[in-house]
Amino acid sequence: MSETRNIVILGASCGGLAAAHYIARHTLPQLMKAKDAKYELHLVDESTHFWWHIGAPREIVSVKEMPHEKYFVPIMDGFKQYSGLKDSIIFHHGSATGLDLETRQITFKPHGGEVTESLPYYALVLATGIRSPTPTTTLHGDHTISMKALEQMNTRLASAQEVIIGGGGPVAVETAGEIGSHMQGRARISLIAGGDKILPVLRKSLAEKAQKQLEKVGVTVLYKTKVTGYQENSEGKTEVQLSNGKSMICDVYIPAIGVTPNSSFIPKNILKEDGYVATNPQTLRVDQAGPRVYAVGDLAAVDKGGVLNLFNAIPVFGANFSHDLLGEAKLGNVAERSYKKADGETQMVPVGPKTGVGAFNGFKAPGMMVSMFKGKDYMAGQMPGITHGKKFTKA
Repeated sequence: MSETRNIVILGASCGGLAAAHYIARHTLPQLMKAKDAKYELHLVDESTHFWWHIGAPREIVSVKEMPHEKYFVPIMDGFKQYSGLKDSIIFHHGSATGLDLETRQITFKPHGGEVTESLPYYALVLATGIRSPTPTTTLHGDHTISMKALEQMNTRLASAQEVIIGGGGPVAVETAGEIGSHMQGRARISLIAGGDKILPVLRKSLAEKAQKQLEKVGVTVLYKTKVTGYQENSEGKTEVQLSNGKSMICDVYIPAIGVTPNSSFIPKNILKEDGYVATNPQTLRVDQAGPRVYAVGDLAAVDKGGVLNLFNAIPVFGANFSHDLLGEAKLGNVAERSYKKADGETQMVPVGPKTGVGAFNGFKAPGMMVSMFKGKDYMAGQMPGITHGKKFTKA
């Protein structure tokens, strides 16, 4: 009887889903030719649906403009195209709770269940990504939590007179720009940035340009001030405490201050101090975790994260994954590849649907270009590249 070798992918957001489709397109069909082993691809995720959360800043103000049925899609729908693999691709709706590197198995808690289950792995891909402070900007469990949070936010913003966004990064700036453009002066909007400029990845002149664009849609930017806490009072308003000792009262507060890696279940010896996975920056293997363990997406400590870097990283991961598994199965010789992160200034930040600031590999992008590339629909046209693997049709 042939041995079953599980390929386990933890996480089915951008990184995990992209890796899964690459494997389903290019590696698993070759592995199915093995006579002494049966290969299965297992995906484990807290949500049954993939969310294109890049569009969250606009969904926060209007799910009518960004409908759920377009931006939340069933994870397994994209795998129906692999008819020959339908019995070899298995989805587990649950959250990872543990990883044992010695016995080479993961544990997870099924959605709605109390008893954990274990799953041995022959190969493992860590791709559980990151989490923001609010389910309106990243998943916090099943997709229905974020759907409900977005709908509630739409309702609250409709009557809000005072809105505060905490943070100075791209999500904070995009959210402030969307709210300002949507509200058209009906509310006072404050963006509270902890540094002396917003958009720390971009040069100062672009950050200043973004500030002016925000001011045009009614957003006031407060610098060198951090949000230290917030709580809802008896009147249903939110009191936001600031690092300068003062506080502000608002109808809506949106925290967009940093993200946290979803790595609490991962042994500390393969994590960096900041909680991200210590990943070989050239091979995308997790060398300290033993053979055939990889990390992709925002969880991997190899670049600045984001979907543009992911699109460049997945083919490298796929080549090295195929090199390892096909080579060991004596089913082919795939050349290894080396990942080279892009260090040039690259970030596109819409400020409302018609303008924004950005740069690509150090070259400044006009506001109209930012609008066309991202501001129009937050790159929704790129979704099938991940959800159906269309970005990786070639190995």
